Amino acid sequence: MLKLSIVTISLNDIETIEQTIKSVLNQNYPNLEYIVIDGGSTDGTLEILNKHKDKFKYFKSSPDKGIYDAMNKGIDQASGDLIGFINGGDFIYENTLNNINEIFSKQKTNFFFSVGDIDYVDKNNNIIGSKICRSTEQIIKRKYIEMPSNHLGIFVPLKAFRKYGLFDLRFKNRADFFFVLKLLKEGYEPLNLKKKIGSFRLGGISGGYSTFFENYKIIRLVGGNFLIAIYSTMLGVTKLFFRRNFSTIYKYISKAYYIINNDIQKKEAFLISDTKIIHIIDSDSGGGAEKLVSFIQKNFETNQKVVTLKKLSEKNKFNSNYSSLNIKFESLWSIILATFELIKVLFKIKDRGNLVLHSHLGKSLYTTYLPSILFGINHIHTEHNTYNRRRSKPYLYPFEYLIYNSLKHIICISESTKFELLSYMPSIKSNKISVIENGTQLYKYRNRDFIKKKLNILILGSLTFKKGIDLLIEILPSLSNKINQVKIIGSGPEKKKLVDLTKKLSLESIIKFIPFTDDPSTHIYESDIGVIPSRWEGFGLVAVEMRSSGLPILISDTPGLYNVFSSYNGVFSFKCESKESLKNSLRLLLDNLSNNKLKIKDLSADLEFYSDKSFIKRYGKFYQNLSISK
Repeated sequence: MLKLSIVTISLNDIETIEQTIKSVLNQNYPNLEYIVIDGGSTDGTLEILNKHKDKFKYFKSSPDKGIYDAMNKGIDQASGDLIGFINGGDFIYENTLNNINEIFSKQKTNFFFSVGDIDYVDKNNNIIGSKICRSTEQIIKRKYIEMPSNHLGIFVPLKAFRKYGLFDLRFKNRADFFFVLKLLKEGYEPLNLKKKIGSFRLGGISGGYSTFFENYKIIRLVGGNFLIAIYSTMLGVTKLFFRRNFSTIYKYISKAYYIINNDIQKKEAFLISDTKIIHIIDSDSGGGAEKLVSFIQKNFETNQKVVTLKKLSEKNKFNSNYSSLNIKFESLWSIILATFELIKVLFKIKDRGNLVLHSHLGKSLYTTYLPSILFGINHIHTEHNTYNRRRSKPYLYPFEYLIYNSLKHIICISESTKFELLSYMPSIKSNKISVIENGTQLYKYRNRDFIKKKLNILILGSLTFKKGIDLLIEILPSLSNKINQVKIIGSGPEKKKLVDLTKKLSLESIIKFIPFTDDPSTHIYESDIGVIPSRWEGFGLVAVEMRSSGLPILISDTPGLYNVFSSYNGVFSFKCESKESLKNSLRLLLDNLSNNKLKIKDLSADLEFYSDKSFIKRYGKFYQNLSISK
């Protein structure tokens, strides 16, 4: 059993320090040393600390030079294999230390540091958000952009501090970021625990703009080039500027707009019975967003219309109440053109008093903004993904800030989607966001005979970069002796690239590309394994469809997908964007299925929440309860 050192630093935490202490002591971990460093509290915190000091390995109260100076004092007193920081106000969940010991004990080397999921809580312990850690590959890829977790979610081998030094006191706000980058530079691998560690209480230190200039210095010190350092710094500064300043400016702009339009006193009621909704969507590749829109439209036919920005190239997924703007999105001009085309559509509608514009996906969000403002029409938006490429471009943030904060309401298709959106755009008021999980048809469960030498694999969804289908194709040559056929069903902009990759690897005899279909049931029942290798995902309707039929699935551990489905029987995972992890996990799954070593259960009852009937009830309730304020 590993020896764990826990350091708690405190300063005037009288209201929360006891909860912090008890969360550590109640772990019942036998090989624990608890170190408490107080910064000279004057509010009664010391009385509480003295009450428990006989359970501390080391306790001291004296003034310090800041949070990292205090943490360094704790490190100096530690002697464990691993060290973690549970500071005053934070608390860890039951059995956390045992989980950390179990996971770390399995590692053959000590070149790991852990990152764990955490909850964010307010002063009353209400959970107001969560931080879901990215995969190892994503953490490394984005190392200069963001911390993988904060101090609460990170446990580090103590020898790393002994070898590479303590927290650098030159950095008042980001010394932990500097240390993590040093570990990554030295080859330490971030180990995602895939468990929630505890809760981090918001309301602590905020370094303001100086934080991001510290980031610049840190990135340069650890070897990041000038452009990367500038990009990371400007991204952070831009976000902070608009969070702090733009909200006030926006209020004045909004007020002026309403005055000009004599619309200050306007107030309407939003009722499903007399409200017309136009869905704006810029994709027709058969993905989850298109399925959602089609499903809503067909179940609320009396007041639902669809406007597609692109020309429909496949079988029409919408009923007769739709129109297409036939826009080819090749440049910024395409967005401008689509905006004016949508304005033309709205001009033709005589009665716009009860009209709502409902956008889906990025280009639709941008296209719908100006028409909604010009016509005074309420704009709601569904966020379909935990990540999109727009968020990595700091020059778009001011526009995104303006658009997102002008929306009447936002629907997120999972809690992970909501959290990632608020992490990106924290200025959005939480009461403007609803979580409505996707729903789809549940297929009838069927038992499968897996006892055969070669198995059939199914990929179902849009052929886009985010789906990660290229990752699967690239690892198939090493598994060809275990696979009979791979069906890739769907359409999208990446199809030619995927077909070319298939030819390059001489996999034409194994891989079969099939156009999008509204009813994939035959293909689902003919398959042995479903694979969802997504780089990012908001939810994963395909996972519901496959598992309801009894098909075992292999999914990436991207948050929106993994957080929803990882606990279900018959669901297996691999590290997102890691071809090696995908190959090993798929090989293991193929072997276990062909040898009849896995029991796949009927999940019909467990998945009922994601059925089409349940989904329609949730959306109907949303439409009925949404009100329009002045």
